Amino acid sequence: MFYNLILLIGAICQIPKWLFQKKYWGSRLQRLGFRLPPKANKIPTIWIHMVSVGETKAMIPIYERLRQKYPNGAFFFSSTTKTGHLEAKRSLSDADGYFFLPLDFSWVMRKLVLRLKPDLLLLSEGDFWLNLINEVKYRGGKVVLLNGKISSRSATRFAKIPRFSKRLFGKIDCLCIQNTEYATRFQSLYVPPEKITITGNLKLSIPTKKISGVEKQKWLTHFNLDPSDRIITIGSTHEGEEELLLHHIKDAKILLVPRHPERFAAVKKFLEKNVYPHVRLVDQMGILNICYQLSDLAIVGGSFIPGIGGHNIFEPIQAGIPVVFGPHMETQKELVQLILDAQAGLQTSIEDLPKAIQKAPELAQNASVLALHGSKPAESTWEALQPYLLS
Repeated sequence: MFYNLILLIGAICQIPKWLFQKKYWGSRLQRLGFRLPPKANKIPTIWIHMVSVGETKAMIPIYERLRQKYPNGAFFFSSTTKTGHLEAKRSLSDADGYFFLPLDFSWVMRKLVLRLKPDLLLLSEGDFWLNLINEVKYRGGKVVLLNGKISSRSATRFAKIPRFSKRLFGKIDCLCIQNTEYATRFQSLYVPPEKITITGNLKLSIPTKKISGVEKQKWLTHFNLDPSDRIITIGSTHEGEEELLLHHIKDAKILLVPRHPERFAAVKKFLEKNVYPHVRLVDQMGILNICYQLSDLAIVGGSFIPGIGGHNIFEPIQAGIPVVFGPHMETQKELVQLILDAQAGLQTSIEDLPKAIQKAPELAQNASVLALHGSKPAESTWEALQPYLLS
């Protein structure tokens, strides 16, 4: 009851945002428990919940294996962001339903779970909800956390409410965790060690569709680029980063890919106002990987300003190019260590960015070698899932 009250207060505080910000208009009814997905009439029914784009892409290798194992099964995907919702429709195709996860009120989750009747609920990374988990377990479903992670800050908060934490994490059947650091934190929150399996980071296993030589030339023409150009893709930038980064890059053609589509118009105005003839704004979702394959080097945003914590810096490695990223990578520590140890990328301050750009091409061969490391997490996760799949 108290938990539902806290959620209600939070929902009331969100009302102005849902009413006046356009990016929430398409999801607000579903977030409140209306317009639920269609009923599931297949066996098994598998429900996969992701937060945003990165978590969605990380589910691709697992979904492909599940779809192959259960060609006639029902699959539903829930998201909490618009970009995650659109990415699920794009990269996790042929599902029975795509929807925004409603707020975790007990009566809403009861109705939703009764509608879908999932045999298996797969949660991604660090998004777990008490009433959702309770209802799935009460109806006989299994709950597995994939690519699990938890920050030190979140672990400290959960530790202060032990009764709630035991109820929340105790119902999860299996936790597939990215690394030993996260595993230790989950154990401190009363998760039995036998429920925890360290499987690695699924973002390393996101499949990369290689473009052909003909396709590459078409994309170069599309962006008015020449094969002889030195090309840098600056991906997943946030407000304030474009100006910081472009100020330091003068001698290359740039493909600039903002993180959120609602910023495309603002970034376009910024480029027109400041006159950057060497910059091409990429205002299309779903082609960041193509941009990386057109490039000699990647710079990944969300890392040069505080408060974001970084994004997936392994994606350029999968495209076979070195990566440069900033000092603020708090949520991607494992990827940072992996790439720096392999000498496949560089971490730098904004002031030293020109030096890093000059040095990065020397790391291209190392990036290609590291890309081969990617299949292991998907294989380990798939093996850990076996006891919870219907035969």
